Amino acid sequence: MDWGLIIKASGITAATFVTAAFVFGFFRIKIANRLVIHRRLGTAAFILALTHGSIVVYTNYFM
Repeated sequence: MDWGLIIKASGITAATFVTAAFVFGFFRIKIANRLVIHRRLGTAAFILALTHGSIVVYTNYFM
């Protein structure tokens, strides 16, 4: 698999999760576990962003 494709996919996925976490955190949507969903989306977005950043640093400096 191409590194560029992996970088783009992880970046887009991280941005999507950040946007979803923002929506669940900012807007008062009537869902029973809204804050739990917000926290899990935020954690997943953080992990994806760290993965994305580490792949970018690896490909730019160590390859």
